[in-house]
Amino acid sequence: MQAVPTDEEKNEWEIGYHIAKEYTEKGYATEAVKAFLPAIMKRLNIEKIEGLCVIENYASRAVMEKCGFTLEYSGAGEYQGTERDVCRYSYPPV
Repeated sequence: MQAVPTDEEKNEWEIGYHIAKEYTEKGYATEAVKAFLPAIMKRLNIEKIEGLCVIENYASRAVMEKCGFTLEYSGAGEYQGTERDVCRYSYPPV
């Protein structure tokens, strides 16, 4: 679990997480993100954090939605240096 700056001048951040295959579909990622959000946002003194994933990553999309993120954009975008179809979420919802 991490918060990554996407624009340091604007103090914009993105959440990142990964869970090993053998631990998926057990609610661990959702639980971790829910615990991480208030703590990291307070520590970074931010009011908003974004999440980005490839559009076909339904598990990651479900985690963000269960944690209160709102889908802001779905379509072409850069993902890890490659043009992909992505979903961009924001928390808290606007």
